[in-house]
Amino acid sequence: MTEKLNRIEIINACIAEHTINEPYPQFTIEPEIIEYAKYITQKVIERTFKKEGWTERYMGILGQELFNGFLLQYKIPNVYANPIYEDMVMRQIKEKHFDFIIPRMPKRMQNISVKVTREGNNYKRFLAKVEQWKNELHDIAIAIKIDSLQNRKAHIAGWLYAKEVEKLPIIDLGTGDAYYTYLDSIEATKEEIIPLRNPIELMQTLLKGSLKF
Repeated sequence: MTEKLNRIEIINACIAEHTINEPYPQFTIEPEIIEYAKYITQKVIERTFKKEGWTERYMGILGQELFNGFLLQYKIPNVYANPIYEDMVMRQIKEKHFDFIIPRMPKRMQNISVKVTREGNNYKRFLAKVEQWKNELHDIAIAIKIDSLQNRKAHIAGWLYAKEVEKLPIIDLGTGDAYYTYLDSIEATKEEIIPLRNPIELMQTLLKGSLKF
């Protein structure tokens, strides 16, 4: 007797289309994406035997999945270095690490790192670990802020070129030094720190590479 297989619906995170041209595009996060990010985080931790930093890893993987969902939603060709793959060489191109490579982007914007700020009013900075950043040689960094996991909301807060990241002040996190700026451009400007670039320019450039239009 042949067992009947039910079709499985694949659910992904997506940008609310009415916000795509607004200053801060909004993500809707499906519950399955949250659970998937937790699963991948646990597998990565088990593999590396590093029990510390679970939340940081989870937030990073969740952010990558949000951005991956947006690229899928708008049919933007890319290479995604999913952290479930163990061999770090597989996640390099010409010895450069990447979260995403987007070939249709301008050359100076193709190698993308996604940085995530967790939910809560106390978490209001973009952070990039100094040692990691210098080793990985990205072209740009994209900042995503988790607004609420309960309400399943997040948004793209801005982005920076690599050279701009390296001009940011450095803060000691206790687990290592990190470049930082504020997600709020007004707060960054008050402290004379380079603010994040507005996402609109980035989104327009990304959408030029879409196969959807």
